[in-house]
Amino acid sequence: MPELPGPLKIFEFSRKESLAAFFLITTILIGTGIKYSIDQHWWLPETEVVDSDPESIKLKIDLNRAEWYEFIILPGIGEKKARAIVEYRKDAGKFKTIEQLREVSGIGVETVKKIKNLVFINDFTQVE
Repeated sequence: MPELPGPLKIFEFSRKESLAAFFLITTILIGTGIKYSIDQHWWLPETEVVDSDPESIKLKIDLNRAEWYEFIILPGIGEKKARAIVEYRKDAGKFKTIEQLREVSGIGVETVKKIKNLVFINDFTQVE
């Protein structure tokens, strides 16, 4: 391989150095792609909050079947509480009563009162 002139000599790499640089750059690009795809939540259905008034919600959410992202539309429930509800359900089993929500970390009596008319428990929920 011909020698590079003067200041370009800094770009001369041995085969091992070139290989190491290739793997380093490839790893960084793959890691960045994974981080970006995780941050964008591309796998979740697109949602749009049209009205945040709880009275405008026309459907009820089944406590034993809903995913965490479905609970977010409920008043007083953010992502952290929504995930806590699903985690509680996985650990403790199906909800028997709506008041059982108070046992979930971060959910108190006032929150249960706000969402009581917006959720239900289907007794015939099948285990998936």
